[in-house]
Amino acid sequence: MVKVDLRLATDLGNSEVALMESGELTLQPSTVVKVSKNPFYEDLVVADAVKDIYQQLAVSITSPALQVPALYLIGDFATESSGYYTNTILGATKKHTSDVPVVMALGMIAAKAVQKAYEKDPNLNEEIRVTVDMATGLPVREFSKESAFAFSQRFMKGNHIVKVLLGVEKQVTVDIDFDYVEVFPEAVPVAFSLVYNSENKFRKGEIFKEFQEAYGYNPFNGEYFADKRALHIDVGDGTTEFPITDGFKPNQKLAQGTNNGIGHAAENILDEYANAIFVTSVQRQDISKVLKQKTHKYHSVAMDLIQVELEKQAQEIMRKARQQLDAVQNNIDIIVVYGGGSILLKPYLYDLLAELCEQRRIQLFYVPETNASTLYVEGLHSTLINGVYNQFKERAKVKAKEKASLQ
Repeated sequence: MVKVDLRLATDLGNSEVALMESGELTLQPSTVVKVSKNPFYEDLVVADAVKDIYQQLAVSITSPALQVPALYLIGDFATESSGYYTNTILGATKKHTSDVPVVMALGMIAAKAVQKAYEKDPNLNEEIRVTVDMATGLPVREFSKESAFAFSQRFMKGNHIVKVLLGVEKQVTVDIDFDYVEVFPEAVPVAFSLVYNSENKFRKGEIFKEFQEAYGYNPFNGEYFADKRALHIDVGDGTTEFPITDGFKPNQKLAQGTNNGIGHAAENILDEYANAIFVTSVQRQDISKVLKQKTHKYHSVAMDLIQVELEKQAQEIMRKARQQLDAVQNNIDIIVVYGGGSILLKPYLYDLLAELCEQRRIQLFYVPETNASTLYVEGLHSTLINGVYNQFKERAKVKAKEKASLQ
């Protein structure tokens, strides 16, 4: 048996799953296909299979978090398959009860474990036993002690057996044991990420360049955000969240959000886009992928069709942002805008927010494209480095011992 230890930051987004381990980022579309048979026609060269594991990730999962064992295609492999794939139903599915985040996490973690085990056993002939510490989160609207505990228990209650297929005959068994999972309200890791870098020092660099120039700060670092009251606008695929944080502390009473985002815009042009490229049907993840790839041959087609829908999404975000500001009588220092959806929406949203902020004497930090999608997972990763995660883990162990002693 090959033993592997992993400390992971995992952003289980509706559009994309981001997994960060020791500063290394892995991204996959948050999409799964349940299939009835092995998708491969021959065994793969092990070295090549390990190198390209996320491009052709097929796994059989037996887990206490899922009702029945099943064979899945994960991420990129799922979106390129001929089967009808499954993702989170926009605006209708709670993350902590959905199977998609669990399947995505288990599949990607198993793949990461295979890559680590390959360094010790290039033939991958032995079972892999991986022990995982994981930091993840739930939207502030969905977050409570009960939902966070329920979500963490889906991972921590029992072992998960994932068989990673590397061809027709070759498969690697990965036994995943979650030692501890901390579930944060999603705004909290972002607050950490604004203040600290991956080395637990005050953040500096290009991420702040536009903000510095707009407000004349020089020099500047992330310490500036440590005591600020911020309205977050986290634009996702199916939801946009509007949490308010005081420093690193979220205000649960003001946890608000809307069921809108880039995914809704994409869903509203499905038929038009399919007709434009002469196919019978498409799914929203197909359009999302094309929109992100500026070199894709249909990128301009998708962009032309989605313009009006993006404007509608921007207006809805503005409506909710005004409501949040009204609720606190503009007692906000800064509005921070991020999330994968914020990139496409910037041409429609930035000027509207800038005008709003000027009227109400609030600063605007619109996170640049290079960091907008990863700010949250970077913050989760920071909790693993700066000791925050360990504090929660030790506190949980103490509570567990106290509870056991009373029984």
